[in-house]
Amino acid sequence: MHKFIRAYDDQPTIAAYKGRKRIISTISELTPRLDPETLRVCASILASSIEPGRKIVTEEHGAGHIAGALSFLNGNDIAIARWTSDELADKLISYFGDNAHYRGGRLVLQGVQSGDRVTIVDDVMDRGETLGTLINLIESRGATIDEIYVLAEKTYDGKSFGRANLPDRDIKSLLSVEVGGRRSRVETANCRFAKYCDNPQIDISENLLRSSYEGKELIPITSPEGREVMFMIVPLSEHCPCTQADLLREAAFKIGQSIPRAQIDKIVSEFDRCSHILGAVSLYTNMPIAGAKWFPGPESQGTAFSMEYYKGNLYPYGIQRGDTVYIIEDTVSSGGTLTGLINLLRNNDVYIEGAVSAVAKREYGGIRRIQEETGIDVHRILEVSIAGDKTRVVYDKYTA
Repeated sequence: MHKFIRAYDDQPTIAAYKGRKRIISTISELTPRLDPETLRVCASILASSIEPGRKIVTEEHGAGHIAGALSFLNGNDIAIARWTSDELADKLISYFGDNAHYRGGRLVLQGVQSGDRVTIVDDVMDRGETLGTLINLIESRGATIDEIYVLAEKTYDGKSFGRANLPDRDIKSLLSVEVGGRRSRVETANCRFAKYCDNPQIDISENLLRSSYEGKELIPITSPEGREVMFMIVPLSEHCPCTQADLLREAAFKIGQSIPRAQIDKIVSEFDRCSHILGAVSLYTNMPIAGAKWFPGPESQGTAFSMEYYKGNLYPYGIQRGDTVYIIEDTVSSGGTLTGLINLLRNNDVYIEGAVSAVAKREYGGIRRIQEETGIDVHRILEVSIAGDKTRVVYDKYTA
């Protein structure tokens, strides 16, 4: 319990958008790193109140790794809301329903259907805009919200703007954190610690990872460079219909088996698409995590990248000079995201031991491009062809 409270108590606060404050927390900002024991304690506290059968919904940029850890330990299926570019969001409406304007793009809610009963988990509540948008998207699907959990509810001189802006919602905040000063101060702790979650037994005999990528739908979209590329609708990456806990556990096992334990300080990933996997792999391997996000955090200096449906900047979260890291990824398409992440790491004097991806698209040659441009060899668990009307698995490390 102390590790969880300490993650938000007496931590530096920095100025953010429109007079707000950010808490430089190991859990939310991964700075200087998030150790697996703190993540495990955080997930165990949530598991003390959340039954394994409940579907967890979160916004990936903030709490995807927490949802991934909870799913891995407690067995909850997860659905994710993601920041998405306008063009891709429009293409996804037929799969996931209407989306909402959010941070210059759209927030797309993936994996929630009419009739679902869900529990929301978020890391930090400030003014409540993200949480309010997520609530509206869930209810617009015809789903029911049973409970809302927030790890840390910010107060400014005792006032919670988030609670004031969402007056009719029963929000269960585990911590109330005053951020009016230069350092945070936990005012109240409303969390209980009824069970400590150990790693589950993982059965890979059904090969859920392979079946989850076989015969899945493809959506043509236009890349930032003007090329037509194929976007896969799959449960691990796109939470369609949701990401099952057993699938996430198998993915964590297979990715984790590829990571050398010796002399690795952290495992890292691009956070906005892979954070749920990163959280699960952290607990499976017992390794700390850091990452890169599409929006500035503690560090405002980013590195440009371009992927199949978006280009922008990657910003470091918990990436420290002198680190030795191993990169994990969900999907390698053209290789642009991983190339950008590698450049970001090297710009921060980080040594990269290697990289592994759950899936690579055969026709786009991303793994070859990464090796040619950066010298980093990326291992893959599956290779998928997107040449036909639907996906086809053409290589599986575990059956090859």
